[in-house]
Amino acid sequence: MSEMMRLTYTYDGDTLGAWRTVNDQQEQVKLRLAFIDAPEIAQGIWGIRARSYLRTLLYVNESIAVNFHGYDKYGRLIAEVLRTRDYGNLGLRLVLGGYAALWMCPSTQPAYHAAQAIAKAKRAGIWASPGLHQTPWLYR
Repeated sequence: MSEMMRLTYTYDGDTLGAWRTVNDQQEQVKLRLAFIDAPEIAQGIWGIRARSYLRTLLYVNESIAVNFHGYDKYGRLIAEVLRTRDYGNLGLRLVLGGYAALWMCPSTQPAYHAAQAIAKAKRAGIWASPGLHQTPWLYR
């Protein structure tokens, strides 16, 4: 399922806030980018870089296309998020730039797997040196 929303905030490298319209009413929701996991803000420079990069990809109140994949245990919508101005996939760009690692990404998403392979080969971002920043799910 796909829906148009407006960006309100970038919480960290893989979580966004957005306005959505439901039954003619605006509501604020949190979106967790599907298939990726970015370092936590508490992980210092790695988390800060991921959030900063995501903030360069979007501006506040920008229109986004949201493709839903369910909910996480915190009630956030799990989704692939695309900028409507060019349909750039935010999660894919984070992975390609080395700002996030794949997490629960099925083999049916080959573009994500290819992006991570390229980032690792280039030693981009989190792949420049080993550590828990490469596996944020273990850090938590």
